[in-house]
Amino acid sequence: MTKKYTRIAAVAAVAAGAVALTACGGGGPSSEASGEVEGGIGYGFWGTPARAEKADAVIELFQSEYPDASVEGEVADYYAYIERLTVRAAGGDLPCATGSQSTFFAQYADNGVLRSLDDLIESGQIDVSGIPDDVLAAGQIDGEQFMIPTGTFVRLLAYNADMVATAGVDAPTNDMTWEEYADWLADVQATLPAGVYAAENEGGLMFTFSSWVIGHGGEVFTEDNELGFDKEMLADYFQYWLDLNDAGVILPPSSIPEQNGALELTPMAVGTAVAGTRDIPHIYITEQALAGAGKPASIEQVSIPSEDADQSANILGSNGISIPEACDNVPTAAAWIDFFANDVDAALAFQSDNGILTNTDAQDALLDDAETPEGVKQNVTILRELTESGDLTTSRYPAGLNTISNELLRLYQSVAFGEMTVDAAVDAFFTSAEDALN
Repeated sequence: MTKKYTRIAAVAAVAAGAVALTACGGGGPSSEASGEVEGGIGYGFWGTPARAEKADAVIELFQSEYPDASVEGEVADYYAYIERLTVRAAGGDLPCATGSQSTFFAQYADNGVLRSLDDLIESGQIDVSGIPDDVLAAGQIDGEQFMIPTGTFVRLLAYNADMVATAGVDAPTNDMTWEEYADWLADVQATLPAGVYAAENEGGLMFTFSSWVIGHGGEVFTEDNELGFDKEMLADYFQYWLDLNDAGVILPPSSIPEQNGALELTPMAVGTAVAGTRDIPHIYITEQALAGAGKPASIEQVSIPSEDADQSANILGSNGISIPEACDNVPTAAAWIDFFANDVDAALAFQSDNGILTNTDAQDALLDDAETPEGVKQNVTILRELTESGDLTTSRYPAGLNTISNELLRLYQSVAFGEMTVDAAVDAFFTSAEDALN
């Protein structure tokens, strides 16, 4: 077998649960922060065989730069990766370069599983000067860096510009309030044929609710891993979406499962909804799905509504790399992170495969390179506009987020189907969330 084929075969086996990920370090020579870049480390990440191929290409570039060091890629699909991360963290068995995400890294940092990276940044072993401050903050807890963001995603309000133009309605704007958004949806709906809706139904979506809370001047989770909003905030959110449903401007509750499936089959992607929130990379995918079906396919984006003109509700999340406390080869792990985050050739090889690359020089290289896919260039351009305007915010995510998110969806659906009152659902959510957080 060639190295490339072996790597892809390993991906399939790990995804099936047949191959265990390797241990932290791999025989590196130093658990201290300083030292030579030499010896082996593991790099754990999630993704597809295609992503693993790109990671392989970056590894080869790194090993050419540091011939005395080696990196062994360890990959699984996302949900298998998250499950094994918990098990391996408990056993002190994480790879020295551990793929992490803003939605779950805090629980490991809070529990002492991940080491602070501040000393490595201060020493220059990890250079963060090319990463915008707003993006870098997605890997921090109380200002302390535990993850270096290497790929970022931002949730925005996307809409089908072709359908809006055909409707003769003005496009949404970056400074809408939620009430103004509801009025805009009503104007759009009045022009649509039967079976097509102005927006998807997001009453049970945790990320949309998070934007609602932040845009109303609140915080979703506190530093003490408690809910940062009161019951009235959630009740108002549920009622907002119930009112939109009663007005007939959003997909009915029975259609919610369609929104949680393959992105290419979501209502926006098949032309039965005009608007909905989307991560930046999803916008181009939606356009391609519509174009492939011969439907109006120009998707534009604006900021998510906010009640405070000075408070962005565009929540930035990041995928990145952390170093566990148990790592026995910190110098090589730091060099790998620095290389992955900052090297231009690595950026061109990886092509922003797991979130939009965060380093601005790497972004420039992607934009200038003729081989960069058009969708990647579009994603970079949108992110650049947001970072330059400062129209971004971050949110802390505690352990138990998945449980809380699932409960929010379940309870909203119960309310939407008339099985519970809003107040009863809110009480149930707070009880479940407090149990999950404790």
